[in-house]
Amino acid sequence: GGQEVDKEGAERGKAQFAALCTACHGADGKGLPILGAPNLTDDVWLYGGSFEKVAHSIRNGRNGVMPAHKDLLSDDKIHLITAYVYSLTNK
Repeated sequence: GGQEVDKEGAERGKAQFAALCTACHGADGKGLPILGAPNLTDDVWLYGGSFEKVAHSIRNGRNGVMPAHKDLLSDDKIHLITAYVYSLTNK
């Protein structure tokens, strides 16, 4: 936490999240533990919950479970999705 939520970016990122992230993290962002996809709505972060750390997870992936999306998503889309994920626990 700590950084102010980009509410407009988060709203725009919600559609990107719905299209790209819900298969593993669920429509509500609560995760699918059977896939190793964590709940994004609680305040538990395996790799840090700052905006920068969430963006790093989306961009580069984590431990072979969360695939890297840097080749699929522009930095702008990563920013918007990060804003949405960040907003889930930093209201």
